[in-house]
Amino acid sequence: MLTDPRVGLWGALAAAALSGIWLLIQWPYGDTVFATISYAAYAADLFAIFILLGAGAAALLFWRYTQVKVDLLAGRNVVSRWVVDPAVFRKFADVVDASDAADKRGALLLVLGFIVVIFGAFAVFDPEAASFMVGMAAVVATLIVVAYLWGGRVRRVQLTPRSGTVIVGRDGLLVNDVLHVWRTPLSRLTDVRLESGILTVTYGFLSRMGWQSVDVPLPVPPDAVGAAQQVAEAL
Repeated sequence: MLTDPRVGLWGALAAAALSGIWLLIQWPYGDTVFATISYAAYAADLFAIFILLGAGAAALLFWRYTQVKVDLLAGRNVVSRWVVDPAVFRKFADVVDASDAADKRGALLLVLGFIVVIFGAFAVFDPEAASFMVGMAAVVATLIVVAYLWGGRVRRVQLTPRSGTVIVGRDGLLVNDVLHVWRTPLSRLTDVRLESGILTVTYGFLSRMGWQSVDVPLPVPPDAVGAAQQVAEAL
């Protein structure tokens, strides 16, 4: 993440506090709330409970991100660090952007193909529902394309040269001011490899969609090869 994790921390704490306040209000003023909004009060209470639990978990996660970032910048629990020249970083960014864009483009076309086949089959076998299914397919495809375009924009922003500093620790890393953390619950480091001037750190995390892997490529100029090898050996 490029955004300061403290922003997420304070946002999650604010959401948790507001939800907690709403639930506390029910104790002395529950009858008044029910008289005002009727059974919608129960739905609001349930929603507040979900927000409180979710925001609490998010706050703990962002607190961990903040802790790791502070440690990296302070040199605590750091394996190695180096600085990449802006010109070298631009060349690295062009290679990584082109490779990632090609992979994502292939995945996008595959998913859109599945949408056409699946929704098209429903439309063919049930002509009465054809217009509805085509409309649903258009909505789903639009959302997927928007997510693809947004992901590309985020990738290009993260690859824009800023500090050019690479700091790799045992719990996470900073590359060009972008933070990655793998020492959290349900997350772990899975691989580190050095190839052709690029050090790739791979970590994964458990999500609702199963195990998700993240590859983080780090530029390694000639004068930083020793530092990169140190990272590969240590991690």
